[in-house]
Amino acid sequence: MTQEPHSRPASPPQLVSPWVWGFLVLSVLTLVAVLLATVWQPTLFPIGLVNPDQLRPLPELLQLPRDDLSQWWPLVIAALVALSLNIIPSNNVTRLVIRLIVILFGFRYLLWRGLATLNTTHWFSAIASISFYGLEVLYFITYVLYVYQTAWLTDRQRSREANYYQAAVLAGEYCPSVDIFIPTYNEPPYILRRTIVACQGINYRNKTIYILDDGRRSEVADLCAQLGVHYITRPTNEHRKAGNLNHALQQTNGELIAVFDADFIPFQNFLSRTVGFFQNDQISMVQTPQHFFNPDYHAQNLGIEFMMPGDMEYFFGFIQPGRDFGNAIICCGTSYVVRRRDLEAVGGYYTRCVVEDFQTGTKMQIAGYRLIYLNEILSLGESPRNFRDHLEQRLRWLQGNMQIYFCGDDLPIWSTLSWFQRSCHLSLLLYNFNPFTRACFLVGPFVSLMTGVSLTVATFWEYLYFAIPYTLLTLATFSWATEGRYFSLWGEVYEVMFAFPGMVQLIKILRNPFGKIGSVVTNKGTLSNRKHLNLAFTWPLLLLVLASVFGIFVRYGGYWFGVWPPLEYERAGLEVMLAWTVYNAVIALIAVLAAIDQPTRRQSDRFPICTVCRFDLGSQTFWGYTRDLSETGAALLLTAGRQVPPQPILTGTLTFLEQDFKVQAAVVRMRQEDERSCLYLRFLEVDEAASRGLVQLLYGGLTWWHKPKAPHAIDAFGAMLRRLFDFRSLFTLYS
Repeated sequence: MTQEPHSRPASPPQLVSPWVWGFLVLSVLTLVAVLLATVWQPTLFPIGLVNPDQLRPLPELLQLPRDDLSQWWPLVIAALVALSLNIIPSNNVTRLVIRLIVILFGFRYLLWRGLATLNTTHWFSAIASISFYGLEVLYFITYVLYVYQTAWLTDRQRSREANYYQAAVLAGEYCPSVDIFIPTYNEPPYILRRTIVACQGINYRNKTIYILDDGRRSEVADLCAQLGVHYITRPTNEHRKAGNLNHALQQTNGELIAVFDADFIPFQNFLSRTVGFFQNDQISMVQTPQHFFNPDYHAQNLGIEFMMPGDMEYFFGFIQPGRDFGNAIICCGTSYVVRRRDLEAVGGYYTRCVVEDFQTGTKMQIAGYRLIYLNEILSLGESPRNFRDHLEQRLRWLQGNMQIYFCGDDLPIWSTLSWFQRSCHLSLLLYNFNPFTRACFLVGPFVSLMTGVSLTVATFWEYLYFAIPYTLLTLATFSWATEGRYFSLWGEVYEVMFAFPGMVQLIKILRNPFGKIGSVVTNKGTLSNRKHLNLAFTWPLLLLVLASVFGIFVRYGGYWFGVWPPLEYERAGLEVMLAWTVYNAVIALIAVLAAIDQPTRRQSDRFPICTVCRFDLGSQTFWGYTRDLSETGAALLLTAGRQVPPQPILTGTLTFLEQDFKVQAAVVRMRQEDERSCLYLRFLEVDEAASRGLVQLLYGGLTWWHKPKAPHAIDAFGAMLRRLFDFRSLFTLYS
């Protein structure tokens, strides 16, 4: 059956606007508040009915020290461990020791929670309290699995092996034929052009480049003819990208296959660093990280892209090197090299799911092939530029990651793979349900606030002794262990943003795993001349913020203004629910602000490249250096004392002296800066040589502005708070 999977499916007509649903929910909350005030009680249930009159005695094993000073020792120890991380290097040995300490504190915390803090006074209290404890136990299990799967990273080992293996490649002693596949559907030709140019610039002589065009576009065929690369298309789009790749397998015969998405730009040393591994006949695939040249759009919307790590850096920089130890890496669809013989032995790319990469890699692992991960950034890609595209991409990944667990007939994961590999699949399966878990953690404290049910029953000193040390260590060690690739509070912003759309998607997937749900291709090069609030996706979070503020005012404002009786019925643990509700509201508000897309007027990203140039304008010559540069223009800062006189037409030739190419450019505007002139240029004509020079200059290496960000946790936290209080993404336009 022929299908056109890449087109965006038509959305069913909305009978009721999301705003109407939000107003309805808010009206119901208001009605509840009025009823509460009418019957003269601050919560849905009487506090004395759903909470114990007194705390249950702690078991002897969990008794607090008798003197107050000793009760501070767990927190002091946790604080000392957290502070010591500033001087302890993060390596395989130190990570294992520190994370075992975290597990010890976590087990101590869960023991206390299970034996002493559950609220079973009322049937509703018991259901809510035990359910939340179950979610905490589940989180702890996933953390233990995470520690097990990242106990020994292979990044340094793989880099040493790459150094050893590439010697034969550079010397020409090992030079197998490599087919470079660039699958494309609807990417603009200018994006495809720079990928082709970069692939042609790879320092490897025995390579052939193929454009696999599922869009059957004449302009792409013309581009391939112009650049001298092979063009392959097919009459249908059956099986999406997997079908496209399988069709190309039948048309080519290279010993190795390198795959790049249409927006990924490989470095010149990509093949010299990866091909050498295939001298080892036991290796079937080499995957490298995905890294992106444009800022993470969440951070850019908040104006903190200069310091925040992208949401994928944690996975590619930390999780994948850990999985590599047990042959459990995930094939990620681009920037990898695979041995054709082994790929064809498992039947080619897996076609049953909406994505092909993870499933194909898993099929090869089931067959006993070795997939390895080289943790070196050897290519740059384009990440989604707005919230809708990001969300649709992640929802598609969620469906693909879930579908694999409904393919047991031909992907026998649980019966064939090793214990380590199965543990990785168990972690991923649990992570797929994270939207549901995150939604429960968001809504639960608010429900506790409005119903009067305490989810945990404990004193302040018990929290200080058991809970706070564990929380402190968890927050501190995540950032340290990942070398700044993951900041817990920033990670929660991503999870909160994805919680409700992900939960809806999960329900659809569980009802029909292989149904057509959402888009199956990520838009690239998206431009917009206006701000997008994206309230159609984030209104549940905004509603949660408003409801939390409203609920806190109804609950505690009534005490302050004398509407409710004094706090004689408040029970230990309710204050914790208040703090948790406030925290959730803060994170949800940051997520809403981060989802406000800013106008994107420039088609090409500008980078702070400083290189010497000469600008020939008529009979005059001006010297200077670029302050920033893109594929379509530059800001040229002239040497001291030089100014461009007014002329009718300001069009000249800009020569890049160090790189030895030139472009025709027009002066868009001029500005004086500290007694010097800065010319803002728009490129008019970029010939083939200039195009190749610009691609290598802009994307040809991991220069400082492309390197991953690794902020200190305190700095990152401060940046988040500043953007929370200045509402910059809401009131500021970015140029």
